[in-house]
Amino acid sequence: MITDEGRRLGRHWDRIDPGELDRYLIQEVEHPAYNPQSVLLRAFMIDRLFPTEADRIIEEELYFSACACFGLLGHREGWFPTLYRKVSSGSPDGELPFFLQSAMRDRLGGRFDLLELYTQIAACLTVGFDDFASPFGPVWRGFLRDKVSTKCRVLELGCGSANDYRFLDSFGVAAHLDYRGVDVSEPNVRNSIARFPSVDFAVGDVGALDADDGEFDTTFAFDLYEHLSAELLAAGLSESLRVTGDELWISLFNAADIPDHEICREGDYYWNLLSIPRLSEEMQKAGFLVEVVSVKNELEARFEDYRHYNDEAHIVIGRRDPT
Repeated sequence: MITDEGRRLGRHWDRIDPGELDRYLIQEVEHPAYNPQSVLLRAFMIDRLFPTEADRIIEEELYFSACACFGLLGHREGWFPTLYRKVSSGSPDGELPFFLQSAMRDRLGGRFDLLELYTQIAACLTVGFDDFASPFGPVWRGFLRDKVSTKCRVLELGCGSANDYRFLDSFGVAAHLDYRGVDVSEPNVRNSIARFPSVDFAVGDVGALDADDGEFDTTFAFDLYEHLSAELLAAGLSESLRVTGDELWISLFNAADIPDHEICREGDYYWNLLSIPRLSEEMQKAGFLVEVVSVKNELEARFEDYRHYNDEAHIVIGRRDPT
């Protein structure tokens, strides 16, 4: 079932060329190969499947994410050429932020070369990021190749053109998942099926999900709830919680510690600032324990002198209370 608002949202996306839909969320800081929210959600999945076994790789990939995003912040603010020149010329450590200096690179940068990363970013800034290659794809495939697990039943809400799923697949994670992706946009779903004909992608509406109570072990969504009316936001969160048997992961690009949601409509679309306390309260009422991860705080605490590009980026994690 598609709600009236879901149909409006679908028409909004249907106006965009399918080729653009297929690539627009894999550009610059949003690229799932290094976007920290994508990296963290893949890490959550891997840690759920194989607890603590991959802690070292997760830490190293987060460092890779920080290095990439810091360079792209430099591009936004106009100082990436200076940073790239310093890295290229082997400038003394004192001329670089601490987390880019040799001690940190030796500890966490063994799986990638900083100069190669920034050289690839410099090229992509000219031609686009469609072919950006992360060194962690082979690392994760190698780690997961011989692992045996009970497949985790996963639902992705607002899957787009398999924007994140394509990296779950290429990094070897998807082999351990029983995955379904839904999106209100038929062109997005067609793009997804064209890439992965054997995967369960379908047109669906977060406000009226075609799924049983608790059908999925894990439900997740990237940057979805900020684009819903207050009514569909409430219905979508309720539906997301209903179909989730264990954990709900909500990745947000525009959320803050404010008392209530700030709903901002622009035509048939929304650009909301969401209230973390309000989301947490609704999840707790439904019987979920809530953890909030500030992406900015998480990375800046790990990597000295790192500065994140988005203060409002958060991941809200709900775990069904076993009691």
